[in-house]
Amino acid sequence: MKNFFVPIVVVIAIGMAGLVAIRFLGGDEDVWVCTNKQWVRHGNPSSPMPQIGCGIAWQEQTVKEIGVTFSYPADMSYRKEIADDAGRIRTAGFYVEKGSLENPTYQLYALYQPLETVTEKELDKVKTGMKPDTVKEAFIDGIKGVEGLIEISGPKAHYSTAIIKEGRLFTVSTLKGGD
Repeated sequence: MKNFFVPIVVVIAIGMAGLVAIRFLGGDEDVWVCTNKQWVRHGNPSSPMPQIGCGIAWQEQTVKEIGVTFSYPADMSYRKEIADDAGRIRTAGFYVEKGSLENPTYQLYALYQPLETVTEKELDKVKTGMKPDTVKEAFIDGIKGVEGLIEISGPKAHYSTAIIKEGRLFTVSTLKGGD
């Protein structure tokens, strides 16, 4: 009879050890989970509740002229403007907007100038147009740059990030409109 219980006790002990290992080693139990388009606390997450991203459909866009692919919310529109000289791209700009074209409530604008070679000194020039207490180091896809608030009187103040991509200036600005 003793020989019968030993294997059962061993199987139960292995099963309990497996459950304990899964509980403590089986991944992060303290996370925010998106359920029915709302963030729900699971366990005790150390990070604050995310402010965006739950239940939002996303689109992906590739701007082949500058080799950039990005995602943006599906309720926004995308457009691009290419200026060229006899087929050579002088500037490549693209917009992601929400609201009407005439009065967007949000706008992201990016500009790339492939014909102009720039150096780190160009980033210093960009900084001079930014509010000094907002200037900080920034990274886009691992490329170092600067970002800060560009104060322009009226509704056109915007936050801007500038990097040097392959020796060319690439800027991304956001503008909250519709005020």
